[in-house]
Amino acid sequence: MSWLTNMTALVIIAPVLIFTVTFMVTQHMTKRTPKAVKRSADVTTFFLILADHFFMIVLFDQSFLLYILLLLFLIGILFVALYAKSQGDINFRKVIRGYWRICFFAFAILYLLLFVIGIVKSIVLVF
Repeated sequence: MSWLTNMTALVIIAPVLIFTVTFMVTQHMTKRTPKAVKRSADVTTFFLILADHFFMIVLFDQSFLLYILLLLFLIGILFVALYAKSQGDINFRKVIRGYWRICFFAFAILYLLLFVIGIVKSIVLVF
């Protein structure tokens, strides 16, 4: 059972490590901070989604994977609709990149929220 706990902890911590390493490598290679942040966000998004899923399992003893997939779907529909309305013509490369970065932002906020909930829950359990 210890290996399962260790793997879960690794998956939950992975987005921070992956973002940091990707940022440092890209920053070193390109010397451009905005590009490094964008590339790091692109690489980290999948790991944030996975970490949020495992975070929810650890905190609430229940899988919310279906809700996460539904959220991804709804964000996609909303983003494509707004993009099509504002631009008229859909550039799929820009749409996919924008969608992926909005997902990064949404799941990063969820990650931080779950982190705070986990800390509060741990403090409450101690007292």
